[in-house]
Amino acid sequence: MKEAILKTLFTKIAGEDPEVKKLFKKSGSGRQYYRLNSKRLSVIGCMNSNVDENEAFFHLSGVFNKAGLNVPEVLAIDESRQYYLQTDLGDNMLYDSVVNRNNLYLDDYLLNQYKKVLSALVDFQTTDQHLLDTRKFYPVPVFNRQSIEWDLNYFKYYFLKLHDIPFNERKLQTDFDAFIGQLLNDEMHYFMFRDFQSRNILLKNDEPWFIDFQGGRKGPLAYDVASLLYQAKVNLQEEDRAQLLNYYLSELETKTDIDKARFMGYYYPNALLRTLQVLGAYGFRGLFQRKSHFITSIALALKNLKSIIPSLSALNHVPELAGCLNKLVEYIPDYENKTPEKFKLVIQSFSFLSGGVPPDTSGHGGGYVFDCRMLPNPGREPRYATLNGRDEAVKNYMQQFDEVDAYIKNAVDITSKHINTYLDKEFNYLSMSFGCTGGQHRSVYCAEQAAAKIKELFPGITIEVKHLMQKVTYVC
Repeated sequence: MKEAILKTLFTKIAGEDPEVKKLFKKSGSGRQYYRLNSKRLSVIGCMNSNVDENEAFFHLSGVFNKAGLNVPEVLAIDESRQYYLQTDLGDNMLYDSVVNRNNLYLDDYLLNQYKKVLSALVDFQTTDQHLLDTRKFYPVPVFNRQSIEWDLNYFKYYFLKLHDIPFNERKLQTDFDAFIGQLLNDEMHYFMFRDFQSRNILLKNDEPWFIDFQGGRKGPLAYDVASLLYQAKVNLQEEDRAQLLNYYLSELETKTDIDKARFMGYYYPNALLRTLQVLGAYGFRGLFQRKSHFITSIALALKNLKSIIPSLSALNHVPELAGCLNKLVEYIPDYENKTPEKFKLVIQSFSFLSGGVPPDTSGHGGGYVFDCRMLPNPGREPRYATLNGRDEAVKNYMQQFDEVDAYIKNAVDITSKHINTYLDKEFNYLSMSFGCTGGQHRSVYCAEQAAAKIKELFPGITIEVKHLMQKVTYVC
């Protein structure tokens, strides 16, 4: 249904039917993206049931395109306002280039790209206010007390409490209120991108293009630049941060009156707020949802926190918050030693007669159970009675039947699609279990064949094979 609506939109603007491929983006958004292409045109299709968020994107895309900023153009919108097509800017993220650099420091190419990005940020921030309809901003029109409280509570409940850091709830709330008051004293009339980081910057013909700005609102100058320069996974060095911040300020001076000393008074508090919001997200996605990418990023976010703390003289006035932050940076060595968990597929054979479907012992739940009792059964013949599905005679028997190959192929196809999705979403576990009457012939054969085929398709994953009735376990 979703793809059909997007196809119809494409046909209306291109006059031909497209091929459609679902795209997986590692983010917390509920939006679903597709690439639709024909011989003459390639576009990105989006499905998002949140119409208010879509309307914000439509409005801001129109404003920024008219202002000459590098953002995707909205090409077609379904009458439901839940489906739309936009310009295809490719898949080359600035993030990929910078995290895969060969040196801790940015080379000339990456420094130049970051400078282009910061110049564009100034253009976004100083967009003519008369062009912006704040009634269409989502979820709030301005970066207000509620917005900041959401971020601080995200940090408190999904990171601070998950680390069992002791604190006085009343005193911490008093400190949060004081910190919010300081942030709200800043000027809030600039456009604030809100999630200005390298994953939302695509490089097309060596020029930066910007996506995912639908959460934009009015806000301070410092938040977006701090978001970019303190992006944890990117791990910018202090010298590069300082150089890029100075470049940003010089660009800002060409577009608006700016008191540098006043700006710096708000820069580090905003960097702290962004870092706490990021830690909350890492806690939720990593420690709670167990996504390994987020867990392995925690050390870098804590290092950012440690580097910001000395520049925050205001922490002297929020002692409960300061105490919590100082305790958190002590966890840096623990997270530095964590290595990403590789994706693991567990393939099991079992007997429906003896024990039944094996229980989940991983704590992850889910997975597939395939019933092999419909297949030809070598167990009915005495010559195979003492053998199992790993023996050549049984394998030769099973290979006679086309329906066995088709059965295994179907099981592998559906599981492979699941694996692709899980790899993109950075989940790290899936199971598939094959059962037959005795757990000796058909289920063992199918499990062995499925393991071999999936290993060819996904050589980088860990596959653990368990034949429960034979008490055999191995990794391939």
